[in-house]
Amino acid sequence: MIKFRGLVLLAFLFLANSLATAATWESQGDAYFLSKNKQNFAASGAGSNQLPHKYLTFDGVDFLVKGPRNWTDYGRLDIGDNKLFEVPIRHGMKIDRIDFLASGNYGNSYEHDHLLHLYGENYYYATLTVTFVYQDGTYRIRSAPVFWDWFHLPSITWAKDGVASRPVGINPVRPKCTMYHISFANPMPARPVKDILVADSWIEDLPFCDVFALTVKSPDAMPAAARQD
Repeated sequence: MIKFRGLVLLAFLFLANSLATAATWESQGDAYFLSKNKQNFAASGAGSNQLPHKYLTFDGVDFLVKGPRNWTDYGRLDIGDNKLFEVPIRHGMKIDRIDFLASGNYGNSYEHDHLLHLYGENYYYATLTVTFVYQDGTYRIRSAPVFWDWFHLPSITWAKDGVASRPVGINPVRPKCTMYHISFANPMPARPVKDILVADSWIEDLPFCDVFALTVKSPDAMPAAARQD
């Protein structure tokens, strides 16, 4: 009887874990969209979500940008105060790429740069960093700049070592900040991944970047709800 109850308990815990994981993602094909809820996007945001649709598409990549109907704050990844955000993937997955919608928040001014100081203290940049940690204990780190431009000068497209950043408009919750689609290709896609960690450049407890959508592309299946427009 005790053994039977133990099996029932294990089955219940497995089911509960599966449901919790499924609630963490929505999916379509080999793309997984991190659900917009306060568990995943816990840091306070800049205001009401003004995006017109539940999903936005840039460069053929879909992003889940709206949270529950009764959640008026758009939220962002909690990566301030030198925190690491651990993407809730299934350990041992093979990952092709991770994509972000991000924009500037607070950052380092160019006042000491010999050329860009001409923009004064109103032109800023930040650094978004992704660490791929593999099952065999190795890891690879990639970073991308995130620019914050109060003057709306021509935005910068940037690419290096499998990382690409492209401006896609103005952040609807921070009207003076450019929004970017930032893509990080996994440097070793054939290796099983243990963790994906996201970090931000930071000052005290204030993040430099606002990350408000995250999509993972993987050939491996992960528990997820089907995409629902």
